[in-house]
Amino acid sequence: MLRRVAPPQRENGRSADWLEVEHALGTRLPTDYRELIDDRGPGIVADVVVYGPDNGGPLDLVAWNDGIHRLIESIRDICRDAYPPAFHPEPAGVLPWGSVNGGQIVGWAVTSEDPDEWPVVVLSAELDALTVHEVTTTGYLLARLPGPNVRTLITG
Repeated sequence: MLRRVAPPQRENGRSADWLEVEHALGTRLPTDYRELIDDRGPGIVADVVVYGPDNGGPLDLVAWNDGIHRLIESIRDICRDAYPPAFHPEPAGVLPWGSVNGGQIVGWAVTSEDPDEWPVVVLSAELDALTVHEVTTTGYLLARLPGPNVRTLITG
């Protein structure tokens, strides 16, 4: 299947400082995600806002994850239970990398030491339902693009 896509958006051709980002997040990140960000930078793909290294800008992955962690801590302080689900670095936690219009969080389920094996997950805006997609980051984004021959996402 061939589909026309825009040329790379990174003007300087430099890749992100992944060592710094991965150190801040406490884990390596999937190869296809790093390659996507190196090629395109953070931005919007289909209806998904994709966060990445943005030097403190509005699409900065580390800053956005820090904000989510503060929100989760506040919710847990109020609710006093295991709601919402685990977030990385908790075991098998969700590591967010994007959001969908409507408030859903898109991320990976950190289920193994190899980030290239992590499935994509979508957490509802209410943080009470999780859908697993056994695809890569780029596979998930490609499936969300409009047009002919768009693959159906496989849910598990």
